[in-house]
Parts: sequence; C-alpha cells; structure tokens
Amino acid sequence: MKLLRNGLISGLSVVSFAFYAPHAAAATASAADADGNPQLVTELLFNSTALMASTTAAVDSEISAPPGWTLFTQPGGQLGVQSTPAPDGSGTVDALEGSYPTPTGSGGSYVGANYNISSLNTEDVYIEFWAKMPGVKEGCKFVKVFGDRSAATGYADTTIFTDYTGASYGAVRQITFGDGGGLVNDSARIINLSGQHSNIGLSAATAVVNTPQDSAFTAADWGTGWHHFRIHVKFNSGTTAQNEVANGEYYLEIDGKVYVEATGLYNRNPANEPINKIGFFGWAQTESQPFQLWYYDIRISTGGFVPAVLPDPPAGTSVK
Repeated sequence: MKLLRNGLISGLSVVSFAFYAPHAAAATASAADADGNPQLVTELLFNSTALMASTTAAVDSEISAPPGWTLFTQPGGQLGVQSTPAPDGSGTVDALEGSYPTPTGSGGSYVGANYNISSLNTEDVYIEFWAKMPGVKEGCKFVKVFGDRSAATGYADTTIFTDYTGASYGAVRQITFGDGGGLVNDSARIINLSGQHSNIGLSAATAVVNTPQDSAFTAADWGTGWHHFRIHVKFNSGTTAQNEVANGEYYLEIDGKVYVEATGLYNRNPANEPINKIGFFGWAQTESQPFQLWYYDIRISTGGFVPAVLPDPPAGTSVK
C-alpha cells in the first residue's frame, strides 16, 4: 500500500427518489462512507433489446431515454441495448453496448450516456455499475463527472478513464482532476492507481491518498466478463479562497478491491459551480482498432452507496 501525505510517498428506467439508512460509521473515516442519508437518484436498467443505432436520432427512436438521461452517438459510433450473460451468470440481461470505430483526426465522443444532476445542486456523488470490454481493449473517458461551466466560473471535472494515450490501452490507471489553482480544473492533477508518481498539487499539504492494490486495473484484468465498479467523487467545499476547505474525496473500488481512497483534497476552485452531469462512454482518441464497451445497472446516488434492491422496470417501458 502506498500512502501519500504531505507530498511524500511511503510504502432504461428511472427510479423515484428513495432513501436508505446509512451504514454504521466506521472506526476510521473512509472515502467510501456515507456522507448523509443515501438517496438513490437514478437507476438505469433495460428490459428489452434495441438495434444498434449509428445516429442520435436513431438511438432516440429505439431507446426511451428516461428523464435526466441523454443517449447519443457521433458519426462512426453505435449504441444499442443487447442481450448478454448476466454478471452473476444466472441467465441473460439487457445491457447498454457502445461500439467505437478506429478514431480519425483528434478523435471524438463516438457514443455517450449522460445523466444530468444539476437540479440537485450537489458536489458529492456516488456511482455504481457493472462494465465489461469483452474484445479489444482500448480507451475512452469511461466515467467523467462534469461540473457546470461558464466563462465567469470555469468548471471542475473529474475523470476515471480507460487508457487511450498508448501507455497501456484499456487499463484504468488514474483519477484525473484539477486542484483549484485556477478556474479550469480538469486533468492537471493525477492520482495513479500504482501509488507512484502521483501529482496532487495544492492538496499535497492536506491529502491522505491510499492505493491499496499499488497497481492499475490492467487490460488483462478486464478479460471478457463483467466487473463491478463503485466510485465516490466529492468536490471540496467553500465559496471563497478564505473559507474553502480541503475536504474533497475520491474512492474507486473494482470487484470489491479498493484501488484508490483519497481524502483531504482540493479538487475544485471556490468559484466553480456544482456538478452538472455524469458521463459514461465518452471521448476516444488514439486507438488503432474498433472496440466495444458495455454497462449494466448504473446507479447514481447522493449521501452514500445504495443497494440494488429495486425491481426490474415494467415490461415495455424501456424501448420504443
């Protein structure tokens, strides 16, 4: 385990709002802990298939995007709902599949599924889902938390991407963010899952960063099956340079293993607005081969993680 402190390294359905009692507080504070009463905001499930579509208009005609969700494609990409083996092996489920071409030029957001969370006026979200990349392992934004943006207030974003730089195609290697040093806060700072050579900028004096696996989630780790992800993103609080607090947090768990647990971060500027949306799939750039990425049972909540206890959507409501 690597501990980074003070800059030093050592060692389609929508669900109504639902409330759950938080877990009992742990003896030691964790970035995975509930921050309040866990509240399920949305759960994205499908109960029937829809043909792969190559335009946003075709996607809209095939798949009923529930309130708050936007599904889209860019020329070259395809998006649809396909039947596939369930994560627990008990049968089949209908999951969201995105198909990427070999990028041209500087790349693009060939497919996407975004959930707009701006109405909640929050800077703290919990995200849970299943994902698989059964064929060629390549890279895209994967999960991106977008802050609301304007010329006056800038923005704060956080990205957990599958590698598209060529360093290790398909691997989940980093959490990227900005430390609030300016109005634009996106990928200037990094936490490496390997526990080495992280650069957390202004947070170096306050943060505690644990990387228990001391390893990326590699292309080989993907294999061909499903993997379970739990992610907590919390932007630090404060509205001015005088009252901001280094209480930002990141938590990344894959298949029950904690890869990153970070507290005490600066990861936004006091002028930045709250979270606007959460994006899945997203931008791809330098891949040499087409690839596919799947998601199943995406749950977004505030206050803490919530269990998957809600029933499947009624028949005929997910696909047009």
